[in-house]
Amino acid sequence: MKYADIPIDKIIINKDNPRGINIQIDDPKLSYLKDSIDLFGILVPIVVSRQSDGDFLLIDGERRYWAAKSLRLKTLPAFIIKKRGGFTNEDVLFRMFQIHHNREQWRPVQQCHALERLFQRIVKKPGIKSIKDDRAQIKAIAEELVNETGIEERTAINRVYFLRWPWQLKQKLYDNPQGEGYWYICEIEEKIVIPAMLNYPEYFVRVPVNEVRTDLFEKLERHSAEKSTDVRRVALFFRTNLPKESDRKTVIKVLSDLHKNKDMTYSEAQDELLKHFPDFHKQGPISPRKLHSMIIALEVAIENFDFVALEQARKRAKATPKELVSAIKSLQSSFEEFLKNLDGPSK
Repeated sequence: MKYADIPIDKIIINKDNPRGINIQIDDPKLSYLKDSIDLFGILVPIVVSRQSDGDFLLIDGERRYWAAKSLRLKTLPAFIIKKRGGFTNEDVLFRMFQIHHNREQWRPVQQCHALERLFQRIVKKPGIKSIKDDRAQIKAIAEELVNETGIEERTAINRVYFLRWPWQLKQKLYDNPQGEGYWYICEIEEKIVIPAMLNYPEYFVRVPVNEVRTDLFEKLERHSAEKSTDVRRVALFFRTNLPKESDRKTVIKVLSDLHKNKDMTYSEAQDELLKHFPDFHKQGPISPRKLHSMIIALEVAIENFDFVALEQARKRAKATPKELVSAIKSLQSSFEEFLKNLDGPSK
């Protein structure tokens, strides 16, 4: 990689940029960047790859490019990446992923877009294809992503949940990465699709899994009040492998109704299941090991919480910062009382 000032008219915009917005029109920060460049110049060079015709494909710095172009600058400082044989589209997207992931500028959907070709390459590996258990396969794919990109394992698993979905559904979010869709898909995949495929495989002998995914995804588009956390209302039922044939038929019937009836909500599905299994949620005290696992999972969820999602959620009347603060203070009080009880017997 070398540094040089390159002609701005030799720079080609990458049409596959996963950012997913028209920067000239939709980026509110572009005017601030333009003012900064006008005052101080380009402080951070762009990143490009040299093409065979002498042009430069932009890998990082599209906002800087448009701001400089509007200021009629003739050249831009750039780091020029070279690779023997040139870069494929996958190479370019992966470079973009590495740059933006490290800066934490891309949202999950944009990261998935950049990881798409890498994911498709991984799932075609014989060792991955030979794994029949869905959870084991997801874990193996996630481990490959971790090794290739350096992202956290839990993050990689979430990305795999999304990347397993049909292309036409992913494409909708790649074209508009601002909405609720990413987390909604992850919740459906983790809480309904995967456990149902493991515990009620007989249903998927006659119903393609992508049909279920597509139908459930349409609920998000159809119901303005629907949100990703509503999926959890029915998770326990699909997570449980009921041995009695009549009980299995009941769960399968509700799953069928849930995805085929576009107007059926997760709350209504939960009510229907509780009619047949009224004691389903009444569980005895959990084991210390399970409580420990739940606390660790909560800690990870809090550490990985995306505050951008909170802003989006507020627009749809979801949990407000005030409600979260109240819940955390209540949890803090419960933890303090729990710690006192833990200390008591040891003294």
